[in-house]
Amino acid sequence: MSENTSETPLPPPSQPAAAQSNLRGLVVVCYVLLLAAVLSGLTALAAVIIAYVKRRDSVGTVWQSHFDNVILVFWVMLAYFTILLITFPVSFVSLALWLRGDFVWPAFSGFALPVLMWMIVGPALLIWFIYRMIRGLIHANEDRAY
Repeated sequence: MSENTSETPLPPPSQPAAAQSNLRGLVVVCYVLLLAAVLSGLTALAAVIIAYVKRRDSVGTVWQSHFDNVILVFWVMLAYFTILLITFPVSFVSLALWLRGDFVWPAFSGFALPVLMWMIVGPALLIWFIYRMIRGLIHANEDRAY
């Protein structure tokens, strides 16, 4: 029984090394596009499109888990920002009423829930997002599954 003592793992026999390298590059591009989405959300859309297109080509490789990770992160963040977008008008009106002195409990609760989403869930989700991106980049650099 011989052992492989090299540092880089061998690609699975299902695909040639060139295809593995191409998928690795696309995974890194997806992660970079998702990180750039902090500045422009359109790059996240490009990343998830690439992930959906290449996920079928990556079946049976370590890169499949990376594409699945990109897709999961995209949908979780999209859901969060959609909820924030929907609740923003309610919270804005509630805050205006509360600051004017027309304190009404439903108005305050309409303001409090989105603020809790922004101040508690938002930072926790941002930490989760950064963790998933950095971990994915590290694992992609080491040719490991997410």
